Amino acid sequence: MILVSVGSVLLTILKVIGIILLCVFGLVLLIVLLVLFCPISYRISAVHNEKETVADVKVGFLIIKALANFTKGEGLNYSVKALFFKVFPRDGAKEEDDGEDLLEDYLAEHDDDDITIDLSDESQESSESEDVPELPEPDFESDVSDESLEDESLEDADFSIDQFLEEEDSVSENPKEEIDEPDASEESEDKIPFKQKISDAMDKASDKVDEVLDKTDQKVDEVDKKYNEAMVKVDHVLQFLDRDYVERTIKRVLNIVKRLFGTIKPKKSKGYLHMGLKSSADTGMMLGKIAAFYPMYGRWLTIEPDFYNKVIEGEIDIKGRIYLFRVVGPALRMVLTRDFWRTYKLAKKI
Repeated sequence: MILVSVGSVLLTILKVIGIILLCVFGLVLLIVLLVLFCPISYRISAVHNEKETVADVKVGFLIIKALANFTKGEGLNYSVKALFFKVFPRDGAKEEDDGEDLLEDYLAEHDDDDITIDLSDESQESSESEDVPELPEPDFESDVSDESLEDESLEDADFSIDQFLEEEDSVSENPKEEIDEPDASEESEDKIPFKQKISDAMDKASDKVDEVLDKTDQKVDEVDKKYNEAMVKVDHVLQFLDRDYVERTIKRVLNIVKRLFGTIKPKKSKGYLHMGLKSSADTGMMLGKIAAFYPMYGRWLTIEPDFYNKVIEGEIDIKGRIYLFRVVGPALRMVLTRDFWRTYKLAKKI
């Protein structure tokens, strides 16, 4: 009996664990299927004319929706919602920003008041300083006597006369010492430094030329090394592309890219363009260039040229859906092949 009871308990525990694992696995599988098969919808609409310029972008996936709106003169507005709740930007952040702006305005107003008060105080001080009467300037000339000035001038005159007489006597006694005759030795000394300067300048110029030549040789060597390395890489790339498994992998990648563009391509679109340039000749030339891409826009875009007025007006409305399974399936099939991993290992060696 004890063994039977223990076995029943173990079976119930295993049953509960299995049910939990199946629920988790089913939940993960449901999420994966939703991500793969639930489309990413997008819509782009824009209007441009003389009165307004408005552009709207909407992207939705499962319960998440992103909105962006640009209006000329108002700027860019954007938001992200989950169900009916705004996730980003939050209202609290806006309120904080408004509070900071109000605080900055308040401080700016009080700073202006302080400045006006300081100016008024300065004006009062200046008015007070103007009201104070000016004091008479002191007369210092009256303290100095005329006799002292006359005595000092006479003494200076006597001293200058005596000094001048002594200098004339010394010049008359030694007339030969005054004239400095140039010596040949001094001229030779002056000539030698000039030659040395020329030789030094020539040496410096030769040194600079040698430095420039050395630098050019180094740069040429560096360029040669880079060129040789580039040529080696080019040879490796050419050898890499010659492999059969690499060619098959590249074809699969191009097929995935083609599918990606096919999923991104809008399902519904319409547009209108009213175009006119400075002259009718410019308008005709531009219309001819745009006509080269007519297979790409001919089904949904209408172009109306204006050969008399300079104007650019238009409207556009694009809707589309992106299904991830169209890209994820071929990508998984490519990753699971042997050619992909051989290509990946060979690419790492380049």
